[in-house]
Amino acid sequence: MKNSLRRKFIIFALIIIVPLATSNITAVFTNRKINDNYSIMLSKLNTINEIKNLLSESADNFNKYIQTNNGQCKNDYERYLDEALSKVNSLKEISDVESQYILRDLINTLYSYKAEGDKTIELYGNRGPIDTYYDHYVSAKEVQSYCNIYITNLTDSYISYNDSIYKNYEVKERNINKIIILYIVLALLISSLSTLFFIKNISLKLKQLVKASKKVANGDFELVEGENTGIYELDLLSEAFNSMTKDINIYISSIKRNAELERKVIDDEITILKYENALKLSQLKVLQSQINPHFLFNTLNCINQTAIKENAATTEELIKSVAGILRYSLTMMERNATLKEEIDLVKQYIFIQKVRYDDRVTFILDFKIDLSKVKVPGMTLQPFVENAFIHGIEPKEEGGNIGIFIYEEDEYTMVRIEDSGCGIDEETLTRISSEENSGEHIGHTTGMGIKSVINRLELLYDEKNLFSIESKKGLGTKIYLKIPKKELM
Repeated sequence: MKNSLRRKFIIFALIIIVPLATSNITAVFTNRKINDNYSIMLSKLNTINEIKNLLSESADNFNKYIQTNNGQCKNDYERYLDEALSKVNSLKEISDVESQYILRDLINTLYSYKAEGDKTIELYGNRGPIDTYYDHYVSAKEVQSYCNIYITNLTDSYISYNDSIYKNYEVKERNINKIIILYIVLALLISSLSTLFFIKNISLKLKQLVKASKKVANGDFELVEGENTGIYELDLLSEAFNSMTKDINIYISSIKRNAELERKVIDDEITILKYENALKLSQLKVLQSQINPHFLFNTLNCINQTAIKENAATTEELIKSVAGILRYSLTMMERNATLKEEIDLVKQYIFIQKVRYDDRVTFILDFKIDLSKVKVPGMTLQPFVENAFIHGIEPKEEGGNIGIFIYEEDEYTMVRIEDSGCGIDEETLTRISSEENSGEHIGHTTGMGIKSVINRLELLYDEKNLFSIESKKGLGTKIYLKIPKKELM
């Protein structure tokens, strides 16, 4: 079996605790036995005293009856005497021999007293001359006095017997106390010596480990030397430290060998990245050159003038809204906007969708705060509204409602965008809230993903958890945006 520190402590504790506990338990049981015997003695002495009093009451009523011929006195005489006999019989468990002999004589004497008393009462009841019952009356009185003598002798004998028992118990208790005190002194001495021995072995090995740890921290991978302590945990710790030191030394050597190779690889990767960035920049310029925003705005303006000449008011408004959305997306994508500017953009988008869907779509806008004082990244609200149209309202033949509610809550301006559309199942809802969804498009106008919009908002305010979503299949969707009330740099 391993000579572990835990095993040593358990054995040490058992050596100290078990004998001490045994002696204490013995002392407790001895004291309990003394208390029990003392209670029994008091109970029996009390019973003996009650017998004496009952006998006295019986004798008094016996005399009163002879003197007064009172029937109640006769009944009391018999009742007290019967109770005395009953209590005497309850004392038959007295253990010492001398008290048992006295008790036997007392019982016989009481029955003799009862016999003489009953005979006296019987002859007295026949109304004969006094000399017919006088001898029995005198005999009863004499026997009653003998009973008192036996009761006194029984009390003295029982007290003497219990006194000898208590003296024996006192001797035993003193011996037990001496043993406990001696053992406590020995236990303290042994525990002190053992503790010093343990502390010396443990502290010596720990000092060696601490010294070696400091050397390792300074780059000196020296092994821990010294004899085994005989304590399994400490010896195992020392071996593990030496093994770790060797492994670290080998690992550092390996790192040094690979460092040059890694630096060369990093230099090559940086060169490749520079080429890739240059290629992407060229591709971006090609894409930008494919659509000239000025040409597109001029074209939309030309179409707008034609619509005015043709008196096509709806077409005119549609072109203005499309041009406004395009201009906003190009100019506001990289800068911050106010909620008022965002709401104006959403209104233009809603106008286009109302023309498209006619009365299938109802738009609700509710706010009671100054929107011009709340800053958000450009193109924050429109992608969520467009998402509500595409995925919530458009698939429903009967259409539905889209609402934007802006209000204040604690240290935040809250924006709730809700629709009565198709809703989202649990799997899709989880995917939308996860990192996996960062590349999915919300709508068609900007091609921005939900994660992109959320990241821009969190980066602007340097705070997480500013977005949440609630939805159930067939019951619509609610989007919550929390905008902190604080000044932006």
